[in-house]
Amino acid sequence: MTHIFQVLYQVHPLLPLVYLAVLGNGLLGPAIYCAVRGIPYDITQIWSLAKRGQTGARYVVFSWAAFAVLTVLVLTFGAVR
Repeated sequence: MTHIFQVLYQVHPLLPLVYLAVLGNGLLGPAIYCAVRGIPYDITQIWSLAKRGQTGARYVVFSWAAFAVLTVLVLTFGAVR
């Protein structure tokens, strides 16, 4: 995490805060969704709900994807730089 924050801070001082927002959304959003719906925190069940068109499940999948893509981009940018 330190490496990610250092790379982001070198680009712009506010980028670590943006990353924390995406991180929080990617970790807390799915947990809140599962708690509200009363379903277990199971990616296969959430994925099947998203494929059936459930809006909240699609949001959960999007938040996971955004977090994963952003993390890979930052790590790649840090390695290349």
